[in-house]
Amino acid sequence: ILQLVIDLVAGSAVIYFTTRKPISQLVIPAYGWIIFILAIYTGITYFAPQYFPDAFYLIVPQGFEYHVLFLTFLNAFMLTHYNVLIGQTRIRTYNQIFVVQISVLFVSVLVSYYLLGDKSVFSFIYSLYMAYGIGGLLGFIAIFKSMKGSSIDGWIATTRSVVNYGFTSQAANILHIGNKRISIWILKYFSGLSSVGLYGAGVQLTEGLRLIGQSISLVQFSSIASQDSEEYSRQLTIRLMKLSLAVTLVALLLLLLIPSSVYVHIFKKDFSDLKLIIAALSPGVLALAANTIFSGYFSGIGQPKISLQVNAIGFVVTLLAAWFLIPLLGYIGAALTASFSYSSSVIAQYFIFKRQTGTLFREWMPDKSDYLFLVSMVRKFIKETTTKIDGQK
Repeated sequence: ILQLVIDLVAGSAVIYFTTRKPISQLVIPAYGWIIFILAIYTGITYFAPQYFPDAFYLIVPQGFEYHVLFLTFLNAFMLTHYNVLIGQTRIRTYNQIFVVQISVLFVSVLVSYYLLGDKSVFSFIYSLYMAYGIGGLLGFIAIFKSMKGSSIDGWIATTRSVVNYGFTSQAANILHIGNKRISIWILKYFSGLSSVGLYGAGVQLTEGLRLIGQSISLVQFSSIASQDSEEYSRQLTIRLMKLSLAVTLVALLLLLLIPSSVYVHIFKKDFSDLKLIIAALSPGVLALAANTIFSGYFSGIGQPKISLQVNAIGFVVTLLAAWFLIPLLGYIGAALTASFSYSSSVIAQYFIFKRQTGTLFREWMPDKSDYLFLVSMVRKFIKETTTKIDGQK
């Protein structure tokens, strides 16, 4: 919740405005906003337990109030620096720092568990401190040069633009999160916690597939936001859409080929319907892969309101479908509801994209140029990696 509010000023808007405004006009107000929001949270942690203890501790686990504060502080600064790097299209630098961050977390947890014998939740929390702290520090070092000599004059107007963009973007994110949660609440109401657990397992197994589209969309958003060519943005979106859908489809088919007996062996007998849930979620997984690419395009050209509008459509579809399908089909109904919802959003995005860009349907069909584009991307990646390795020798 804290990060959602912080991202009004320190989120995707930073990526979009990085090439349009001086870095200091983005980063310094973001720092101030982070401190302001966490100061409010600190006040709440002092007064709320005295007057509304049940409500407060329902959201924030008792005894972890200040860990939430400090971890959010470190994470918010780290993500702000990451967003600047992404906005500067320094994806390789971002990836390198991210790998270091994850490696620090992984090694720290292993050391705590196996060398120090500390298997408490606090060992993981302290590992997060190290990972977020190192990630934030390396990110700051990476963007420091671009901040030097950058004027902060005009920061009020810039912050106003950032908040307008960030508010729309975060409203779209909140609708997307709510869209996922509403089906779970309705499923719990009609079918109980056991059905929620089974449905949640299916969702978790497909979450990894959604990362494919999200990773591709990150590069797309960064590339589109850093330049003003409408035709380049259109062509890039079409090609990355084909790539995202193709890779996601292959991964999805591999997941569907796993026999139900494997899920029963890994989990237990009650999870025999897990494959059916994944199958019902499959259209939604593909729709989300397309949705993230369309969202990357509209956010990159400064129109996050489109994502807000289509997420609202998906939310309405969820409300209508869930109350009909979930009482009738239980967790399968919840999975079908998700697929209908995400599909409705991406269909709306398709027609908006078509109207704005004049893209013909046949342009979405794979052809030789897409293969050549993919080969050139792979060669570029290999060349950059080889150059970096040679430079380190």
